[in-house]
Amino acid sequence: MALPVAIQELLDTSGISWQQLDADTVPDALRAGTVRTVVLQDSFGRLQALIGADCLLDLAALNRFTGRDFSALPEDALAGLCAAGGLRTLPSLPAAFEMPAVVERRLLAREELLLESGGQGLLLRVTGAQFRRLLESTGAASADFGVALSELAPYSPDPGDDQADFSSAVAKFTTRRIQKRLEDTLDFPPMPETARRVIQIGADPGSGVTELAQAVEIDPSLAAQLISWASSPYYAAPGKITSVRDAIHRVLGFDLVMNLALGLSLGTTLRLPREGRYGYRNYWLQAVHGAAMMENLCKAVPVDRRPIAGHAYLAGLLHNFGFLLLAELFKPQMQTVCRYAEANPHLGHWQVERFLLGATREQMAAWLLRNWKLPEEICAAVRHQHRPDLAGEQEPLATLLYLSTRLLRHQGIGSAPLEHIPDAAFARVGVSRDSALAASERVMRQTGALEALARDLAA
Repeated sequence: MALPVAIQELLDTSGISWQQLDADTVPDALRAGTVRTVVLQDSFGRLQALIGADCLLDLAALNRFTGRDFSALPEDALAGLCAAGGLRTLPSLPAAFEMPAVVERRLLAREELLLESGGQGLLLRVTGAQFRRLLESTGAASADFGVALSELAPYSPDPGDDQADFSSAVAKFTTRRIQKRLEDTLDFPPMPETARRVIQIGADPGSGVTELAQAVEIDPSLAAQLISWASSPYYAAPGKITSVRDAIHRVLGFDLVMNLALGLSLGTTLRLPREGRYGYRNYWLQAVHGAAMMENLCKAVPVDRRPIAGHAYLAGLLHNFGFLLLAELFKPQMQTVCRYAEANPHLGHWQVERFLLGATREQMAAWLLRNWKLPEEICAAVRHQHRPDLAGEQEPLATLLYLSTRLLRHQGIGSAPLEHIPDAAFARVGVSRDSALAASERVMRQTGALEALARDLAA
């Protein structure tokens, strides 16, 4: 792998030495020392911020230091910035762009660092002394604007602790009205009646296609969505699907329709603005791709280790359900959460939420799904999808969801961090990396059909 020409020239000019590393082969312990670039902007111009991968960028602290009001540069502008310099990714070298740079001060104390090179999958290993010399030669400033991830409120593996986290978040950040709601009864939305009927049908061994079709048909909107789903090019069903019974018998099957109906019904409990990165259409885009990815990954798992297919599908469909709750319960803070997430693309949204709110969307979603009496496998997988090692007996499904969100992020979908997926994660579910990548490619070949489904669901 070759360095981008512009970066090679910058390094030659600086006179520092470096070691070139393949990002996929870097041990996790060393990867924590990677330096990330975040490009920010305000009405006066742009700023390149350098921060460790193990730190959260605190926008408020940086804005206090600069006396300005920065937010993250939009993704399309970032892509144009890289393209103009012949780069594949954002390099973590000051002076890589024609803009001032500021470095998080704790980086200056490190003995060794890994720098993003601007080339795909290529890192540069430099000593702390070399990095400091590079900063001096480029005139980069330094400031305290990072929060170590180890300093964030700890994540408890016990779902029983979630209510205390919500109460703490309420006391710290919400308005008095929302605070009273949660302190009194944690009054999350009631389960939709259709979803309640579907769960009862699933729990009754005597129920069949007729009962399920009747439950769905009571809700004309849900029935239309299911028929549209079964009729989509993704399933390529022969002939026209004219009823819910058709969808069950000819295309989807009982279990899939039951879980799909449940997921679609719950997804309409709360509403967002329709458009935009944080809108309802984007929520459904992630949901339908998540369901499809879990469906395909599940088939790659050895039969003796394979989770229940319906549970995998529903977990994928609901994996970002907590975002709807976040938008509903923390409306005054939602803009701040989004701004911090955009300014910390090297971190997961859950780390930003722990910092700002003290609780994450995954905790909120799992708490509500558990109170709605959904299967524990799904609740645990949603809650622990970013730390499947803490899911206990439900680790296989949580790991599968972890793989699903990371594979989708590598395809530009979702809000999981764009990170290397360790071999151990594939091994835990008995799926090879090649098989998982093949499943991902199958899903992406159908992305046009899935996008059409997302548009219909958000309508």
